[in-house]
Amino acid sequence: MILSQVVIELRHSEPLKLFAPYEELYRSLTEEEFPEKGIPLPGFQLNVPKKMMRITVDPKRTAVIMGNVPSIHYCVDNSLAVFRKISDIVKLPTMQRLGIRSYWFEESEFNFVELTSVYKEKMYQPTEFAKESIDVGASFVIKEGDCAMNIAFGPMEQSQLVGMLAFKTEKLPKVVSFLDVDFYRLLEKEKVTQGMIREFVAIGLESASKQAERLMKILPRKE
Repeated sequence: MILSQVVIELRHSEPLKLFAPYEELYRSLTEEEFPEKGIPLPGFQLNVPKKMMRITVDPKRTAVIMGNVPSIHYCVDNSLAVFRKISDIVKLPTMQRLGIRSYWFEESEFNFVELTSVYKEKMYQPTEFAKESIDVGASFVIKEGDCAMNIAFGPMEQSQLVGMLAFKTEKLPKVVSFLDVDFYRLLEKEKVTQGMIREFVAIGLESASKQAERLMKILPRKE
C-alpha cells in the first residue's frame, strides 16, 4: 500500500508559553484567573507548499501534516526538524499524548461495487444487513505494548480519497482500498525528548505498515 499522508501530533498537558500573553491580558482586564475551559485561545497554521507540509500550533497541541511521504526515514527526519525548530523558539511543555496518524491506499483492480462485495465477503458474516449494504467499512482497536492503534479501512472512490487528503495529489486511482491507522501513546505529564519522538514516529509507521500488509493479504486479486 502507498503511504499518502502522515499527521504527527503532540498533545500538551498545559498551554504553550507562546500563548501566555493572552492569559495575562485576560487576568489584567477581568481581574480573574483564565478559565481552563470555555474560552479557546487562538492557534495558527503554517503551510509549506513546496514540501507539502502544514504545521499547526495550538495551546493544547503541536502537529505536523505531511502529504509527500516517500519513506518512513523521511517522515522521521522532517517531523523532528519541525519540532526542534519550534522548541528553539518556545519550550514545549510536558505531554499527555503522542500520536501519529497515517493514511494508506492501494489501487484496486475491481470497480467500487465489486470491491465492496469483496470486503463484505471477507470481513462480514453473510447477514441480510451486510448483503443490502452498498458501502462498508470496518474499525478495530489493537493494543501494542504501551501504545494502541485505532484502525479503519474499506473501499473508497477517488472523490472520497481527494476529500481525505490535505494536499492536492495528481493521478489518484479511481477505486482504492483505504487504510487509516491512528497510533498513539498516552502519557502522564511527561517530558518528551527528541529521541522519544524519533523512536515513536518510527515504531508507529512501521506498525501501520504491517497492518497495511495484513489487509492486502486478506483481499484477493482480480482473476
